[in-house]
Amino acid sequence: MEKVRLGDVCEKGSSNIAQKDLEGNEGKYPIYGASGLIKYVDFYKQDKEYIAIVKDGAGVGRTMILPAYSSVIGTMQYIFPKNNIDISFLYYAITHMGLGKYFSGATIPHIYFKDYQKEKFNIYEIEEQKKIAYVLDKITELIDKRKQQLEKLDELVKSRFVEMFGDPVINPMKWVIKSVIEECSCMVPGRDKPKSFTGDIPWITIEDLNVNGITIKSQNGLGLTIEEINQVNRKTIPIGSVIMSCVGNLGVCSIAGQEMVINQQLHSFQCGERINNIYLMYNLSCRKDFMNKWASNTTVLYMNKTICNSIPIMLPPIDLQQQFAAFVEQTDKSKLSVKQALEKLETLKKALMQKYFE
Repeated sequence: MEKVRLGDVCEKGSSNIAQKDLEGNEGKYPIYGASGLIKYVDFYKQDKEYIAIVKDGAGVGRTMILPAYSSVIGTMQYIFPKNNIDISFLYYAITHMGLGKYFSGATIPHIYFKDYQKEKFNIYEIEEQKKIAYVLDKITELIDKRKQQLEKLDELVKSRFVEMFGDPVINPMKWVIKSVIEECSCMVPGRDKPKSFTGDIPWITIEDLNVNGITIKSQNGLGLTIEEINQVNRKTIPIGSVIMSCVGNLGVCSIAGQEMVINQQLHSFQCGERINNIYLMYNLSCRKDFMNKWASNTTVLYMNKTICNSIPIMLPPIDLQQQFAAFVEQTDKSKLSVKQALEKLETLKKALMQKYFE
């Protein structure tokens, strides 16, 4: 084993293919962009497997192994391993480098090979490289399977909602329709942001929400004292409140797992006797059509208090809502076990990456 610089064990290439060059071009060879496969065209630029890295714009720094007889557009660059370098091993080495520290550009982020080519990592004999890549491939495969399981469980709950209540947009079961404020009260955050965060009462932003689940804490560990809350004339929302985003990505919903303070990107509802909070969370998340239609559109979409409170919701019998809530809670138990397995796999992968490449 020895330390090598990235630039000494690989070569880079560039692409000058623009999106407009693909218009009207159809074929059998894949071409890729930052988000993955774009389409199939009648040409290819590379006749062997290679690593591609997004160098401009959205997704900058994303790294992927792409197949032979394919191409990438100009926002990406090619990386070719030299002799005695396994491509999968090199891919994992690059992903472990943390290329984010090399991003530049205020409006459109960029990353340049000349900056990160000096990154050093451990190199092994080719057979050992292949063994390491094999182990990491298997762990990555298991991680992907666990993520797919979570996605399928989420889809199961959404399907169950539609099965029991119908699509809220067309209301095929002809439930009574009410505005959400007719069945709930609401608490709206003030505009002033706390100047300090030294307490244990969570300060929650849209990034902290456990989507269609229970939110308990700030991902960044931010919390307030009673004094800090009073200084900005805020109030805590009670446990069980339904939290909904009202700025940017509208209709992201969660339930407060404890008393907390929400920022002004969020709106909260406290359910009345005829509404179950889990049912309401899913009903609201299905009404993005209404939200997008009525939101103000300046630099970002924004719903004021009046629009948030006027979102139409179906009002089926409370016992039916509670049956759905029980199904969600049972599914959440399955999701918890999958999440725990996923966390263990991600921790193992991180530890192995450190062992192999540092």
